[in-house]
Amino acid sequence: MPRESRIERAALFPDDFKLHAKLDTGAKTSSINAVDTRFSTRGGASWVSFALTNKDGDKMTLERPLVRTTTIKRHFGNKQKRPVIKLDICVGSIRKVVEVNLVDRTGLNYQLLMGRNFLAKSLLVDSGRTYMTSLDCPGG
Repeated sequence: MPRESRIERAALFPDDFKLHAKLDTGAKTSSINAVDTRFSTRGGASWVSFALTNKDGDKMTLERPLVRTTTIKRHFGNKQKRPVIKLDICVGSIRKVVEVNLVDRTGLNYQLLMGRNFLAKSLLVDSGRTYMTSLDCPGG
């Protein structure tokens, strides 16, 4: 099982969009920074699009089918409803398609938070280290 640090480089596929991710064993699900979120219907299914910017200033708009809406319990007991999509994500040499909730993380240091739904059975996290691996995505 690969050992990762708490901060790693990640890539979103099929676009190979690079960003920095915080690996958070305390979070059940992963989340990504979503701004300018818009909902639409296509072929009877709900879709969501949103803008994403990485630390280098690279920008892209992602559009994915809406899987569901979830309620997240926040630190101070507040609850927040968030849309959930599936993303193909790679960290180090681990590539998975996982559910990711959308939230405005503009004021936070990392655009992507990787929760246990990505980390489980794949990675050990060393909380005292950063950037221990390079991106070596299978099929990427």
